[in-house]
Amino acid sequence: MCCLFGFYNYSGQPIGNLSHLTNCLAEEATARGTDATGIAYNHKGNLIIHKEPKSAFQVNFKHPDDIVSVTGHTRHSTQGDKKKNYNNHPFSGHCKNGRFALAHNGVLINDRELRRELHLPHTKIETDSYIAVQLIEKKKMLNIESIKFMTERAEGSFAFSILGSDNTLWLIRGESPLSLIHIPKYKLYVYASTDKILFKALVGTKLFAEIKKGAFEEFDINPGDILSISPDGTIVYDKFNYKDYSCFGNCNWWDYDITENKYENSYLDDLKSVAVYQGYSPDEVDELLRSGFTPEEIEEYIYCME
Repeated sequence: MCCLFGFYNYSGQPIGNLSHLTNCLAEEATARGTDATGIAYNHKGNLIIHKEPKSAFQVNFKHPDDIVSVTGHTRHSTQGDKKKNYNNHPFSGHCKNGRFALAHNGVLINDRELRRELHLPHTKIETDSYIAVQLIEKKKMLNIESIKFMTERAEGSFAFSILGSDNTLWLIRGESPLSLIHIPKYKLYVYASTDKILFKALVGTKLFAEIKKGAFEEFDINPGDILSISPDGTIVYDKFNYKDYSCFGNCNWWDYDITENKYENSYLDDLKSVAVYQGYSPDEVDELLRSGFTPEEIEEYIYCME
C-alpha cells in the first residue's frame, strides 16, 4: 500500500500556512504507508524533492507559501530497501523540456522485462516504480505522448502523480484509486489516493470551513484517465489504453465479501495486488478474510513472512 497526495494553487497568490496542509495530508496518508515520506515542488526555478525513510509523523515539511503545487507520497515498501533514500518517492526525472518528479501508488510487475527489452540504462534504484521515470525519459519529453507510452507499457496496478518544472501537474489513474476536489474560494485543487484520506486531512485545516458548507467540487478520475492541471487552473482530460491487470492466472481480485465502502474496496484491491507480488494469491487473501483476519492483519502477515 502507498498513498499519493498533494495540492495545486492556481490563484497566483500565496496561501498562508500551506505547509500545514501538506503535513495534514501526509499524516493522514500514513494509513497506506509509513516506511517513507516525500514531497516535491517547484520554487524559484528549481524542482525540490524532500524525502526521508520515515513515517510522516516523524517528518515536518516546510516550504514557501507561494509555491503552486506539491506532489507527495507515503510508502509501504514492496521492492527496494527503504533505508536507501533513492528508493523512495518522489523520483526525479529529466527530459528536454525540464525536470519532473514522479510518485506511484501500486505495484508494477514488468519493470525488469521492460528494462531489458527497451535497453534502458542501469540504475541503482531498486524500486519497481522507477521504470515509469525511465519510460518517460526514453521519449525525451514530458507530454501526453510520453505519458501514454509509459502507462500503456507498464503492467500492474498504478496511479501516478507527475509534477513538471513548468508546474503542470499530471494525475494518471490505472487500477489504483485517486480522488480530487476543487475549492473555488481559494482556487485550490487537493488530491489523495482515497476520499477518506483526503477529507480527514482537510478537517485539520482552514479549508474545512468550505467543505462543511459544501462549497467544493469533486472530480471523477476513472481507470484510463490522464488529467493535467496547468498554472491557470485549467484541467484537461485525456485517455490511455487501459488494461485491467486485476487478474493474474484467472484470479479475480474483486471476488470478496467485504464491500462496506469505497475506501475498503480500494484498500483490498491494493492488498491483493501486493499479495500477488509477494507470492500469495487473491484466493489465499480471501481465505484469511473468511477466517476472521482483518485486512490490516493480513498485510502485516504478508510482510512478516518475507
